Amino acid sequence: MQQESGLTLIELMVTLLVMAVVVGVAFPSFQTLIQNNRLTSQINALSGAVAFARNSALSQPDGSVTLCASNDQASCSGNATWESGWIVFRDIDGDAVVDAGDDDVIRVKSSLRGGNSLRASGFGGATTSITFDNEGYLRTGAGLTSGTFVLCDARGASRARGVVVSGVGQVRPINDGNDHDGQAITCP
Repeated sequence: MQQESGLTLIELMVTLLVMAVVVGVAFPSFQTLIQNNRLTSQINALSGAVAFARNSALSQPDGSVTLCASNDQASCSGNATWESGWIVFRDIDGDAVVDAGDDDVIRVKSSLRGGNSLRASGFGGATTSITFDNEGYLRTGAGLTSGTFVLCDARGASRARGVVVSGVGQVRPINDGNDHDGQAITCP
C-alpha cells in the first residue's frame, strides 16, 4: 500500500496564517529601512557632489566650480528646489550660470526619488547654488560663508538628514539636529 504525503487543508491554512502575521509585522519595519536607506544614499550623493565640486575647483588654475540646483540637468534652475536635481560645472567667470562655449558641465544628478525635499540655507543667502574658487574656498552670496543642506522625507525634521558646508569647503554631517548657525533644522 502506498502512503501519500502532503499537507492537509488545515495545515496549509495555519501556515498561511503564520506567514501573514510575519509579513504584517515585518512590512512596516521594511518600509522604515527603505526610507532610511534612501535618505542616506541621497545625502551621500549630495556630500559627494560638494566634495567633487571643491576638488575640481582646486584643480582649476583660474576660474571656479559651481554646484547648482537644476531642473534640466544642463543649466541652473535659479530656484531652491534641489530635489529636482543638480549639476556641477566649471564656472570660468564665477557667475553661477552655465555659459555656452565657456563653462563645462562635469557632473549631473537627476531628481531625487521618494518625494523627498532638499533645501539649502545660509550660504550668504544664495540658496540656489554654491561656488568654490581655485583655492577650494566657498565663495557664495556675501563672500566666504557657510551653509546647510537639509534632506527631508514625509516623516519630517525628526528623521531629516543634512550636511553643513563650511566656508573653507569642509563637509560634515548634521548629527545634533542643528544647522550651520546652531538652529534646529526644519523641513518644508
